[in-house]
Amino acid sequence: MPEGREWTRVEKRRWKELWTSPQATQWDETASGTVALLVAYESMLLAGQGSAWTAQEARHAADALGLTPRAMAALGWVVESG
Repeated sequence: MPEGREWTRVEKRRWKELWTSPQATQWDETASGTVALLVAYESMLLAGQGSAWTAQEARHAADALGLTPRAMAALGWVVESG
């Protein structure tokens, strides 16, 4: 995880979860900043410390990473089950 702040155990688990997602197979190391921001935004929101701006930025980060159904469709990504 990027340096510059102390990451909690929950945030580290979320980082790992994101990097092992099917979408992560399409990311390279340049996605690490966006993943880190998403983890930080989600933590803020779940702790009740976020704002509408934080929620909006979290949505943008999730879309940029192809994590939402809309973003997956726009990117032409399909996750096969099985």
